[in-house]
Amino acid sequence: MKHFTRSAIIGFLLFIVYTALCATADNEHILPNTTVNDIDVSGMTLEEAAVTLKADAEARRNASEFTISFENNNYTVNVRDALILDYEAAAKKAFQEGHSGFFSRGLARIKSHITGNHINNPPITENSEELHHTLEASGLLDAITAAKNTYKIEHEKLLVTVGAAWRPDEDNLRKELTRAVQTKDYDPMISCPSISDDMANLERIHQEIYTEPQNATLDRNNNYAVTEAVAGIDFDIDNAKKILSDLKEGETAKIDLIYTQPEITAQNLRDRLFVDNLSSYTTKVSGHSNRLTNVQLAAKKCNGKILLSGDEFSFNGAVGEQTAQRGFKPAGATLNGKPVQAYGGGICQVSSTLFAAALFANLEIVERWEHDYVSSYISAGMDAAVAWNELDFRIANNSIYPIMIDVIYSDGYLTVTIRGTKTDDSVVKIHTETLDSSTPDTLKVTTYRDVYNQNQQFTEEIAHSAYAR
Repeated sequence: MKHFTRSAIIGFLLFIVYTALCATADNEHILPNTTVNDIDVSGMTLEEAAVTLKADAEARRNASEFTISFENNNYTVNVRDALILDYEAAAKKAFQEGHSGFFSRGLARIKSHITGNHINNPPITENSEELHHTLEASGLLDAITAAKNTYKIEHEKLLVTVGAAWRPDEDNLRKELTRAVQTKDYDPMISCPSISDDMANLERIHQEIYTEPQNATLDRNNNYAVTEAVAGIDFDIDNAKKILSDLKEGETAKIDLIYTQPEITAQNLRDRLFVDNLSSYTTKVSGHSNRLTNVQLAAKKCNGKILLSGDEFSFNGAVGEQTAQRGFKPAGATLNGKPVQAYGGGICQVSSTLFAAALFANLEIVERWEHDYVSSYISAGMDAAVAWNELDFRIANNSIYPIMIDVIYSDGYLTVTIRGTKTDDSVVKIHTETLDSSTPDTLKVTTYRDVYNQNQQFTEEIAHSAYAR
């Protein structure tokens, strides 16, 4: 009983002492022997610790320029703006030691005197997007082992060595940079972690060797000389990935290449270039000499134009602005529905004749406008009005062969012939339909193109025209 009483008394006295220790704790200052990383914040208020750690954070930022080595190249990366050092949270964490629950304060005071409170790695987080842009701007993320060193082509097969391609491991590099800032490890050189890049490398190899088949064509920068055709090269990338995944590092994958021959070879183009008249259309030219001069001048500027496959022809681009300095004469034209004298008057006969010929050649009509009134030299729905910087007439060569536009004036007639290469036996017919008009002083016409090919008919609506009567 005496032993129990003595133990109780001792325990009570210890409780009194411990309670006094808790009660006399300094509630305004950080405990002694407290550091955040290597910064001593002992005895500081929360505000003083925040100021001190803020200065430390700025020092870390200012020192956060690293040189990163990868594949025998060095890259300079400044991560100052990409890292967030929460000095306020670090200060609060240091202050909370010994300032939480009442009865925990005593243990915290004892611990601070025996072992100290050492808070390592202050709260540092990364702005992921900013850090990625920083690494990207340095060029490091593009520093991939050259794909050319990991593959070759032999006997129409692609040979790829497994495990020969590496790239920077961005995730682990981020961790390394964050650790370096946290621990003030400002070593002048960081060896960049790397990761196998075989699958992504295969995508790059595909981009390098993939070639679209290219038909032989004409080189507009070399006097329209015939260019050589190019065979297409490809491979089944999904199947290639499966083959790679089944091999070990150092082994070589053999992947079949797919070659696609072009439709038009250089010899084929030489043999068939401009051999067929795809269409021809003639209109009678009338009017006084100024109008005739304008028609002849516009015809010369359009004559001999060559359109490669996919090329576009612009009438305004070919003829240019109609001015006296460029040889055009004033002649009859229409402006806002009223007859006027204008330089270049009459050139719409050239664009209209071109429009008709392009319709019969089955070319794509990109832009076409009608006149205010039905023209005297061509029927309604078949004209094409032009006006510098306002209305243009444009067509595109939608065939796989080049075409040439011949525009010839002779003995009062204007003839447009489109020469190229026929690829089928289709026949083109054009017809127009007059629509019911809501007013008696307006004529509305729709233009259609009918293409007959192997007992099939394809009808295309080309244009709507509205004329004043």
